[in-house]
Amino acid sequence: MSFIQSIRASHLNRHGFIDVLVGITVFQAINITLIVLFGNLNVGPDEDPSITLLEIAFLMLLVAPLLENLLLIAAATLHEKLFNRSLLFVAAPLLLTALHFTTPQDLPFPTFIRVIELFGFFSIFLKQYDLHKLEIGKCKALLLTSVLHFAVNATVISVLCLFDFYIAAETIFSAQPGD
Repeated sequence: MSFIQSIRASHLNRHGFIDVLVGITVFQAINITLIVLFGNLNVGPDEDPSITLLEIAFLMLLVAPLLENLLLIAAATLHEKLFNRSLLFVAAPLLLTALHFTTPQDLPFPTFIRVIELFGFFSIFLKQYDLHKLEIGKCKALLLTSVLHFAVNATVISVLCLFDFYIAAETIFSAQPGD
């Protein structure tokens, strides 16, 4: 059995977790690369941010996955109690998607792309939680979906850092002697 086959046959991949993890990570890497290459990155706030890059990374990698997934699960649980499971995988992800647009600012790409992307990610997180909650418990299922969320956010940071290094190196090597 090859390495990939052994990973896909592992106990962790019982509901396609590894497949989903790899899929959303690759999708997000391609998505952010296309945004950097074709988006208008000059659009955005003009003032210096009052938050450091380390704080942004901390929020994106630790706080956001846990709190947003917990809020997603709470909204889904409330919706399930009130309306059973009808439109469960539409209402809760839409709520979390809407919460990301409370402070409107210009994006370097059309807003509808961000809405579709966020809705898709939150739907995936909720579906993975729903698949795993009975088998491994609610707390572990929350952590599992938080790993997915962490992977998506870490991919964003990684791709942006790679482009930042590329742009910095391009600037250094393109300097003319005497500049």
